[in-house]
Amino acid sequence: MRYNFNEKIDRRENHAAKWAEMKMKFGREDLTPMWVADMDIKAAPEIVEAMAEKVKQEIFGYVYRPDSYYESAANWVAKRFGYEILPNTLIHSPGVVPSMSILVNMLTKTTDKILIQSPVYPPFAASVKDNGRQLIENHLVKDENGYYTIDFEDFENKLSQESVTLFILCNPHNPVGRVWKKDELEKMGNLCKKYNVRILADEIWRDLIMPGHKHIPMGSISKEIEDITITLFSPTKSFNLAGLQASFATFPRAEERKEFDDILGRMDVKRNNPFSLVAFEAAYNKCEDWLEELIAHLDGNMQYVVDFINERIPEIKTVKPEGTYLMWLDFNGIGIPQDKIQEFLINEAKVAMNDGGTFGENGKGFARMNVACPRYMVEEAIEKIEKAVKNIK
Repeated sequence: MRYNFNEKIDRRENHAAKWAEMKMKFGREDLTPMWVADMDIKAAPEIVEAMAEKVKQEIFGYVYRPDSYYESAANWVAKRFGYEILPNTLIHSPGVVPSMSILVNMLTKTTDKILIQSPVYPPFAASVKDNGRQLIENHLVKDENGYYTIDFEDFENKLSQESVTLFILCNPHNPVGRVWKKDELEKMGNLCKKYNVRILADEIWRDLIMPGHKHIPMGSISKEIEDITITLFSPTKSFNLAGLQASFATFPRAEERKEFDDILGRMDVKRNNPFSLVAFEAAYNKCEDWLEELIAHLDGNMQYVVDFINERIPEIKTVKPEGTYLMWLDFNGIGIPQDKIQEFLINEAKVAMNDGGTFGENGKGFARMNVACPRYMVEEAIEKIEKAVKNIK
């Protein structure tokens, strides 16, 4: 392999939230950090080089986005997913979550109901509730092996009976790791079309797909579904650029694209910073080989966790994700109450993981583990969890 993803990197002195905010978030600093969804892995050399060239200029003023910025994103989507989008359908935005909040306001009224599929990334629910809309949940169904599927009877009932006007899709799904298959996307999309429900698709994890699986953009399913779908995506998760605070939104309808752009203009958040401008182009144009090697590394980390748990901590249940670098661990079988699991992880295992209950009621008893790091961190975290579970007995 050309790249070393197992290099030990000390991030404690570079203001990394994953490390510096542990005391504030978990009450102590002596934890192995497996929470914030960024990587303890260096960015691709081509990206670092592009940013270094900006530094050499020694001027960091306002920047203009050339056509090549949008073309790089459109070309990447065509190459990776076989889905043709025009560069002029793309709008730059400060991030997927801010875009989601803006679009909830833009596409719905305060009397409207919005559907999400829980357990799901907490900002989904927050973007609905904080904007004064009513939250409706379609609970994903977990089988005896921990594999999640969609309850389509409930999905259609919620669309029809609850008078939902917007569905926020997470694909690939954070935290359960599903990469929705074409028939699942078709069924969701056609039901939304049937009941006149718009789709807001968060596809920020679309590049991080494990071997044997394939990401299919919701907008690529059909022209009819594309017309009702606004898609949010970014290279930030894929190439460890989250701190650069930038993303794309794809709009099939020109009038909505203009309205969104006008809103960003009124907020004065339309510009990139100088580094996201060059980093995004470098990522999409030069770093596909780096990404492929990263995926192999992540897949190995995930398999390690699955094998370790199955062999040595069978009280915990997990399924290898189809996408993302996040693992969804079920602690309900370790013999302590659900409301004590996070306390157990912090004070007994001394591992920082995201509390499953924050992803929805049906996430209680779970924790989300980020394995986008060198293997030694994965080993350290899972061995500490094993020791803590054994101590319960």
